[in-house]
Amino acid sequence: METKPSDVKLVVVSYCRNCFKNLAPNAAFCESCGAKIIKNRITTKNLLEDFNDRFLSIDGALPKTFIALFTKPEDVIGGYINGVRKRYISAFGYFALSLTIAGIYVFVIKEYFLDTLFDQLALSSGSDQAQVDLTKKITVGMNEYQGLLSIISIPLLALISRIVFWNYKQFNYLEHVVIYLYAFSHINIIFYALIILSIWSAPLYSFFSLVGMFGYIIYTGYVLKRLYNLNAASLILKTSLFLLIGSVLLLILGIVIGIIMVKLGMIDEMLENMQNAQSAKI
Repeated sequence: METKPSDVKLVVVSYCRNCFKNLAPNAAFCESCGAKIIKNRITTKNLLEDFNDRFLSIDGALPKTFIALFTKPEDVIGGYINGVRKRYISAFGYFALSLTIAGIYVFVIKEYFLDTLFDQLALSSGSDQAQVDLTKKITVGMNEYQGLLSIISIPLLALISRIVFWNYKQFNYLEHVVIYLYAFSHINIIFYALIILSIWSAPLYSFFSLVGMFGYIIYTGYVLKRLYNLNAASLILKTSLFLLIGSVLLLILGIVIGIIMVKLGMIDEMLENMQNAQSAKI
């Protein structure tokens, strides 16, 4: 039987191209700096593997991380904080994955479902076209800045959490950032996956959008309960305090955003659209 020659050519490597130390024969990794030794020419497979290793670390770690964040989040999050890196996807890798799925949602709804979805919502709610157009415009604006809003949310949530748990010395502020990189990303992945699957139906889309808000609160409470070993009374107290502080910060943020919108003339445009909506009713 004839064997076809391989198109992939091996390159003889006698030293590490990262730290320039000599390599042992057939070494897969540099003993000095730990870098992986690349002997093959670059192929699509090589590039995908490198992207996966550097940014996502997705192989068996993805389903393992996803399931463990339901069953034992303290093992994933606490492990990462304590130095475990290989067992699960890293905090930033999981966050990057959630942003990717959110980006897919934004692309799909904007390119294929936006008009149809809002026409269905208008029919089911009895809203007029001007109201639908205003809601659609707000939705599109929020979707365009979805990634930025997610990035801003993590340090803000971590700050609120650190204030709420000021009398607990177990985790510092940056460790709270790690907690929310995992918790926020986990709910985002589930939420956007469900939204993408239900985007063809306006009632399902509305249902999952509403449930998603409660999902963030419930899952975050569950994660903090497991990490801090909170009893029911402490969990209710901390959750209430978290919501109170969050509401105050949200109000302050809303005022700042409102001032910016006034300066940019966006408020006048919104008021004009609302007046058009009222006129259309009459």
